[in-house]
Amino acid sequence: MTSTSSLSILNSYYNTIVEDLVSSYSSEISRNIYLDKILSHFKTVLSYNISDGKKIRGTTVIDTVRVLSPESADELLLKQAAILGWCIELMQGAFLIADDLMDHSLTRRGKPCWYLKVEEKESAVNDSFYLYSCTFTLLNKYFPTNIKLYHLFNEIFQRTVIGQGLDLETPSYLPSIDLYTEEHYYTVVTWKTAYYTIVLPILCGILITPSSFLADHPELKTITINIGTYFQVQDDYLDCYGDINRTGKIGTDIQERKCSWLIVQAMKLLEKNDRKRDILRDNYGNDDQNKVQRVKDIYEELNLKEIYQQYEEKTYKSIIQLINQANFNSKPLEQLLKQILDSIHVRSK
Repeated sequence: MTSTSSLSILNSYYNTIVEDLVSSYSSEISRNIYLDKILSHFKTVLSYNISDGKKIRGTTVIDTVRVLSPESADELLLKQAAILGWCIELMQGAFLIADDLMDHSLTRRGKPCWYLKVEEKESAVNDSFYLYSCTFTLLNKYFPTNIKLYHLFNEIFQRTVIGQGLDLETPSYLPSIDLYTEEHYYTVVTWKTAYYTIVLPILCGILITPSSFLADHPELKTITINIGTYFQVQDDYLDCYGDINRTGKIGTDIQERKCSWLIVQAMKLLEKNDRKRDILRDNYGNDDQNKVQRVKDIYEELNLKEIYQQYEEKTYKSIIQLINQANFNSKPLEQLLKQILDSIHVRSK
């Protein structure tokens, strides 16, 4: 394994994928000034929405290849891993544009959300469609015969859309926060986050290595979903308590009445305290900053920061135990899963 970081490898192919995407219809577009203008707009969409960020999904594909196939991870294999990494980053960009619009978020990665940058915010929906379509442009060019990858991307995209739909409709399905349960919460985050954040990049990496048979291991899905839900709980915590200078995002879970890990824990802890439950009912899901602060005050009174830290340590140890007990017959795969878990453990952004 070379000393070059996976992030550096991923970034080194950014211009390649942009050129691939922009040149797809260049001969037709060059004959029409308006098509040329929209292509220029889409280049800006790419630059603004996928060129920065943590890129943990994209780098995880490369990490997977490097750990599972250290001897055969030549330039060609690493390029394939980077292209798949960008495919996931494109999908992620599409989700974030739509998610920010639907959640009325203000910032993303330290910048105004994309829908706030375009002239008509509704046009951001089409921009998200463009980013998702780019995923399949790249798959078609670089993996034209790998049907498993096509099926995998299609399945994970649809699962995530279903999860996002469940997240958006939760206030309608569960009109009172009294109905927010851990069971419902973990269903939402498994579908909305875990599959495309952890399951997809690991499977992508596995499928282009000689160890592709590991993709079908029955315990792998369980462990990767556990890591993915752990990741989303961290996001929920950071939405409320994260430093905006590190997260680059102003949290809106309280205002949007999200079924977040924090409100689920709060309602569970207040099962016999009607007065404080009433305060949460009256103030959760409101844009008024005074009401948002009242919710945060209850969180402080319940010491949710400490409860979260206990959850984080307990969950970390639990997942490590699952990895150790899994019958992978592959030390590299065990090493990879622990490496990914360590990379997000106690994260602050």
